[in-house]
Order: sequence, then C-alpha cells, then structure tokens
Amino acid sequence: LHSSPMAVAPYLFTIHFALTFSTACSFAMTWRSTWDDILSGGSPRWKVDDPKAKQQALTHILEHTDAPSFSEYDDISSTPLRILCPLSGDDTFVHYAWSKGCDVTAIDLVPKALEQMRNQFGDSSDWTMSSAGKDNLVWKHRSGRVTLYEGDMMMKRPELNQSFDAVYDKDSFGALTLDLREGFCARLSEYLKDNGTVYIEVKNKSAGREQGPPFHVEKDDLMEKSNFGGCFEHIKSLGEVYELSMPTATQTGHILRRLVRK
Repeated sequence: LHSSPMAVAPYLFTIHFALTFSTACSFAMTWRSTWDDILSGGSPRWKVDDPKAKQQALTHILEHTDAPSFSEYDDISSTPLRILCPLSGDDTFVHYAWSKGCDVTAIDLVPKALEQMRNQFGDSSDWTMSSAGKDNLVWKHRSGRVTLYEGDMMMKRPELNQSFDAVYDKDSFGALTLDLREGFCARLSEYLKDNGTVYIEVKNKSAGREQGPPFHVEKDDLMEKSNFGGCFEHIKSLGEVYELSMPTATQTGHILRRLVRK
C-alpha cells in the first residue's frame, strides 16, 4: 500500500511539530532547574553583571543604529530607542539600557529569572501584570519603557512585528541546540524593523566545541541561511568584547543588520 506525498505530508508535519514541542519543553525544564540552582547559591554559569560590559554593549548598539546619542537621551521628549532582549534571564543590561532612556522589552520562559530582573528596578508595585494568552504573561513597568514577556521565545507575537530598532543577545543563540535556532532567528527577523541592528555575543571555544550550552559559535554559524543568513547581513566582527573566567572560551561579538523587506 503506497501513500501519496500529499497524504503523508500532514503526518510528517505532526511528527516534526511533536519533536519540536518536545525539545522546547525539555529546554524549558532544563533552564528552570538551572535557575533554581543559581538562586540557591550554585554556579552562576556564564552570567556577566559587570556594568562596563553592559555600557560597552549599548555603545556598540548606538554606533550601529540610527538612534539618538547618549546626550539626547537626557531629553525625555526624545523618541527612545527600542531594544529587544531575547532569552534575557535577569541580565542587568535591561535595567542599564532603561536607565539611559531606552525602551526595553525582554522575553524569557523562567519566572524566577524575570522576578530577579524586576527586583533590580526597586518597588514591586511599579509593575503590572496581564495575561496575553496561554503560558504568556506580560509585565509592564510604570515608566512605560520596560516590558517583560514571561513565556516561550519561539511563540509568535504579531504585536511585536517590526517594533524594534535593535536586539541585544548575550549568549542566547549560543545556548540553543541546532534544531531551535531557526525558530529563534525567525522571531528576531519578524520583530526587528528594516535595517535594525543585532548586537550578539557568542562563545569561541578552544575545547569542547561540540558540547554545550554554551556552544561554540562562529560567524559562519550565525550566517547559515536557516539562521540569520536569510534576512540579515553581517556588518562587523567585534573580536573579544571582554575577558571571561572560562579558560577555554573567548567572549566574541558581532553586529548584524536586518535586510530591507521586499
């Protein structure tokens, strides 16, 4: 008994979706347990909270984005630069960029990580929470310039399409297994404006390159067509952006630009 390609296709799609969903669930469980360990005093993994690193990242973003300068951010009438931070954890870049007048949106699936981030802003009463559908909460800061999505980064959010001037990605791409990277890059391509900037940090490893996270990532990995290569151009390799305590890894940076939609 033979089945036509048209008849088989729905089953292949179902299998693909099930495998992807299973991988995403496993990913979520892994990172929730990771954060439980971090918050209970375990290894901080590759968290970097050095203010100089965050300042440098924002400087790179401003240098490669059509945006007001730091001095212009002192004028509250200026249109704020909109920055997306995918798989943010509790990265202090969000608070730093906000303190410089930017409008920042972060997405993470671990509630405890985003709770830690909200604590950086002080009074918990400055936040309001709403539901944006199943397993998708939205936290908004009273300033109107910070939004935190508590949910799956791979979920489509049409309200974010073409909303952002820039993306700040510290190790998010490099934390993902190969099968999850395409969906991650697709969401970023949807959410960025034409000519939007991606500032991305990745690990260049001298040993254990096949092991992770974090995984070893080079320019060619970023620019595979199924990743950023289809909708972005590579603008600049920044080399080492700061020193790590990991003896077999170098923290490297790249600047990408969203191609103009046709």
